[in-house]
Amino acid sequence: MFKNCNNVSFWNCAQLLSDKQQFLIQKNFMIRKSIKSLLIILITTVTTYFGFAGTVDPAVVLSYTDLAKDEIISEIENDDYEKIYLKAGNEKFGFSHILKRHSGNYFADVVQKGNLFPTGTTGKQIIKGIETAYKNGEQDPKAYGNKKVLLHELNLNGEKGKYRLVINEDKEVITFFRLKKP
Repeated sequence: MFKNCNNVSFWNCAQLLSDKQQFLIQKNFMIRKSIKSLLIILITTVTTYFGFAGTVDPAVVLSYTDLAKDEIISEIENDDYEKIYLKAGNEKFGFSHILKRHSGNYFADVVQKGNLFPTGTTGKQIIKGIETAYKNGEQDPKAYGNKKVLLHELNLNGEKGKYRLVINEDKEVITFFRLKKP
C-alpha cells in the first residue's frame, strides 16, 4: 500500500494517497457526468434525425448537460412576426433559471425555489406556456425598467393561474412563473 513512500513519514504518505484518491474520485465523477451528457445528446440527435424530436423534453436535456448560456432552446414568434428567444441561460435568466427557481421537477438540489409550476409540469408545457403568454399576454401596468412584462391567465398542466413573462431589451426570456395563488 505504501510502496511509493520512500523516505516520507507515514502521515505524509497517507496524505499523498488521500489526495491522489480524491483526484481519482473527482475524475471518475467527471467521466460519469460526461458519459451521461453524451448519452443524452446522442439520444436527442438520433430521435431528431428519425423525426421524433417532439418526444424529447428540453428540460431533461438541460438538466443533464452543460449548455452554453447563449444556446437557444426555443425561438417564439407572435402574430406580428416579432420574435423572442428562450436561451439555456444560467441562475439569473433563461430556461435554466426558470427550471431551477420555479419547477419542482428539475434541479432538485436547488433549495431556494420561488413560485412553483403545478406538480409534474414538463419543460415542453413550460415552453408552450411561454409561447401562449407571449402571443396573448397583456402588458403589466406595474412593469418597470426596460423590460417587457406580460401577464396571462393560463391552464398549465391542469391548473389555472396567472403567469408573468419577463423579456429583456434583447428579446430574451428572463423568467416565466405563476403568480402566487390568491
